[in-house]
Amino acid sequence: MVRPALPVAPHEFFHRIPAAPRETTKKTPAAAEEGGELLRLSDLERVCYLGEGACGEVTKVRHRRTGAVFALKTAHYAGPSGAAADEEAEALRRSAGSPHVVRCHAVLGAAADAPAYVLELMDAGTLGGVLGRRGGRGVPERALAEVAARCLQGLAHVHSRGVAHLDLRPDNLLANSRGDVKIGDFSVSRVLYGRAGESRRVSVAVGSPMYLSPERFEPDAHAGPRGAIAADVWGFGVTVLELFLGRRPFLAPGVRPSFEKLRQAICDGEPLSVLGSAAASPELRGFLDACLQKDPRRRATVAQLLAHPFVARRHVDESRRALRELIAETLEE
Repeated sequence: MVRPALPVAPHEFFHRIPAAPRETTKKTPAAAEEGGELLRLSDLERVCYLGEGACGEVTKVRHRRTGAVFALKTAHYAGPSGAAADEEAEALRRSAGSPHVVRCHAVLGAAADAPAYVLELMDAGTLGGVLGRRGGRGVPERALAEVAARCLQGLAHVHSRGVAHLDLRPDNLLANSRGDVKIGDFSVSRVLYGRAGESRRVSVAVGSPMYLSPERFEPDAHAGPRGAIAADVWGFGVTVLELFLGRRPFLAPGVRPSFEKLRQAICDGEPLSVLGSAAASPELRGFLDACLQKDPRRRATVAQLLAHPFVARRHVDESRRALRELIAETLEE
């Protein structure tokens, strides 16, 4: 599992970088150019702290000259950061271009530091935060179908670019007040094909244990492209299940989610048993069952899920309106 190193404090990062003699600026294909200028860390001022995960801290920043706002992720990795930083940057580069993936404007940093990522700011935060603000109430099916559709479209794009996300969960899905939902945080993502197009076997023993598929609990779990993509489908299914329930599945409330307890619940239990008597439609139950097959070879593909009645037969306008209103309500509370 990924273990965080000590983070770089945002105020130290900003104060140190402008004076660093070897400051570097890298562009992604979606790099933001402010009036034709490449972004630099010294161009950005900190506005406020947004949050922290296992591999980075996120702050809201403002471009000093234009006033444009971004989310700045200051990365930190366990152990040597070079390979992990290169993998994340490459995953971001390949995944650019989808309206359902958070845009990376630039990768910045100093030669001796882990990189900082200048990202699209999603003003409603994460779907995990939306759930928290709903006080344990889950996401109604009409809005949930729209979340699922947008995430699947983002996943289809990411996978088509040869990337497995490997950490899909509500805290890595970001929302804005317009009702958009986008995939973010590629900290543990894996590039599935080399530069010559050769397929790679990659470690899938990464990410958050609550969302790992059964095969990822195997010691030193690795997979080729097909297996890594199937792992994403499971994580997506658990995410949809959690959003519907309004709480994390698999363990009873109040039970500390140790790695071993989670392994037993996920590998030995029946995933859909957590629904119990919840008022889930047959379409949603079938959709979740397609995602949460323990055998990765039997798990639905992203294309099959996009064609599933839960998504394909939703009333698009009503679902979009329901999602937008749900997000707006949580911002008002």
